[in-house]
Amino acid sequence: MKRWVYFVTLSSNAPYVIKEGLKRKGNGDEVMIFFDLDGAYVLGKHYSKKIERSHGVDMNLLLQEALSSGIQLYGCQMNVLIADGLELVDGVELAGVVTFLEIAYKADAVLSF
Repeated sequence: MKRWVYFVTLSSNAPYVIKEGLKRKGNGDEVMIFFDLDGAYVLGKHYSKKIERSHGVDMNLLLQEALSSGIQLYGCQMNVLIADGLELVDGVELAGVVTFLEIAYKADAVLSF
C-alpha cells in the first residue's frame, strides 16, 4: 500500500485529481487531498454548479464519492476562513501548513496540481 498526497491549487484541476485519487484508492492505496488557494473553492457547497457548467462534472457527487471511498479531503484553513460565504461540503476537514507537512513527510509521493 502506498500513501499519496495531492495538493490542489487550481479549482479547474480538482475533478482530475479526485478521479485519480479514486483510482489509487481502488488499488488499496491511502489518498489525501489538500485544497489551497483557488482550489479550496471546490469544497464550497455552492461552487459545484460552476464546475458542472465549465467541466461537465457534478462536483458534489465527486466529492461525496471520494469521501465515501475513504479519501481524506482537507481545505486550507486560511483560504476557507477568509472566503466570503464559503460553506464547506460535509466531511471536509480544515487543515493548516503543519498538518499538511506532517502528512506529506510520511507520504510515498506528493503531487501538486
